[in-house]
Amino acid sequence: MESLTELANHFGSDKGTVPPGPGFRGNDYTSIYEAYLEGYRDRAFSLVEIGLGVKGDRWEAKIVQGRNTGGASVKMWRNYFPRAHIYGLDVNECAYLDDERTRTFVADQGNVEDLAAFVEAVPSFDVVVDDGSHRPDHQQISLDFLFPHLSPGGLYFIEDLFDNGLGDGRTGRTASDRVLNTRSVLKHYLATGTFPEPHALANVESWQDEIASIDFHVEDKLCAIRKH
Repeated sequence: MESLTELANHFGSDKGTVPPGPGFRGNDYTSIYEAYLEGYRDRAFSLVEIGLGVKGDRWEAKIVQGRNTGGASVKMWRNYFPRAHIYGLDVNECAYLDDERTRTFVADQGNVEDLAAFVEAVPSFDVVVDDGSHRPDHQQISLDFLFPHLSPGGLYFIEDLFDNGLGDGRTGRTASDRVLNTRSVLKHYLATGTFPEPHALANVESWQDEIASIDFHVEDKLCAIRKH
């Protein structure tokens, strides 16, 4: 059976060790995912991924190149977890990825109405992987809305944590000066038990006691949040 890294490299996901093409790097997130999720491999469970890397008018998916023909990580998850149900959210339509175990939704992760429509269709899930816009406000809105719907003992991963929030001096489509960057918000919580302002966690007081652990990996670019 192929490892998660081998599957990522085969389909051209930058979660693996070989980049899909120029302008990208292999992040080697898959070694971390495999350490957390190896026990899920033969289980029937639900995995949600935000941001599928597919072409469309609403977001230029530059990662679709070389071996990556679109939706590389969905294909990776589907092959690695033969009994899992995979749910994908992206601002671009990609129903061509759907099959008997895969269902995609057109959704903006920074839009609470879109997230609400998703959880109406899929009210609970076991694993969430946020590989969406990477904007800190979007990451925090999604975490705030989806974490309460995560199954007990479930895992919520956020990829590509950057210095891209208020005061960081970063601009572009992955930055926002509305909130502090997500890594600093979560690290402050680990150190103090409180979330520093400004953040986009509108309902955090209702679910923060459900956080069992927060761990950072790969030079603090990937975090794993476990639910009690």
